[in-house]
Amino acid sequence: MEKKVFAPSARLAPFVRAFEVVEAHEELTHMLLPEAGVIVGFRYRGFSMLFEGTEALRVPDRVITGLRATVRRMYTSAGGGIVLAKFHEAGAALFFDVPLHELFGATVALDDLVPHAELERAASRMAGAKEHAERIALFEEFLLARCKRRTPDPLVTAAARAILAERGSVRIGELARDLHLSQDALEKRFRREVGASPKQFASIVRLRQAIDLYRSDVSLSRLSLEAGYYDQSHFIREFRAVTGDAPRRFLGAAEFC
Repeated sequence: MEKKVFAPSARLAPFVRAFEVVEAHEELTHMLLPEAGVIVGFRYRGFSMLFEGTEALRVPDRVITGLRATVRRMYTSAGGGIVLAKFHEAGAALFFDVPLHELFGATVALDDLVPHAELERAASRMAGAKEHAERIALFEEFLLARCKRRTPDPLVTAAARAILAERGSVRIGELARDLHLSQDALEKRFRREVGASPKQFASIVRLRQAIDLYRSDVSLSRLSLEAGYYDQSHFIREFRAVTGDAPRRFLGAAEFC
């Protein structure tokens, strides 16, 4: 699998963390880790399948993926290619009308959210593009045409930044009080704009931090503390809940991204 990362333009940088072009030269099955933001993709070649339990479900070629609490196993055909927009934590809310918590744990066809003609035009132009940079430019054009002229919820943005700054190690009640909101009000606004509850979002942030810090020569006890977990047992328990496996076995053997 070959992955190339592209920075968004200045106009999209507040909302989109990165664009990625992912191509599989041979057929591949790998694990997809939970992400802290919504992902939108246009497949321009090949196909992919998601495995949900015993079912294999074909992934729509124009797709939006919400936040989720567990890993997914995906098969990609040989020669497959997709261009992805990976949004910042609350970035996607300005481009799609659906409350983002309705996408939690889901992989949905963009056709359910975007007019068919608009999608067809963008998809056909990306498929016909000869270079990755051209695909990214067309993707940006598609997103900019959909961007709503409103200000992101400042309290949700502040809450997400606080969770990221503390690597997920925050008490949501205290965070709500710091923002002069009730915990219920914060959770409702956060779920709508980010796509998960603050607690779920914090768990994803902690997990990604642990995976980024992982090295085979570092003890799990030290890794747990550096990643923001209370202790090693807390880390192992949450890691198993997400991946279904022990940390060293999963991180040492699984093909994941």
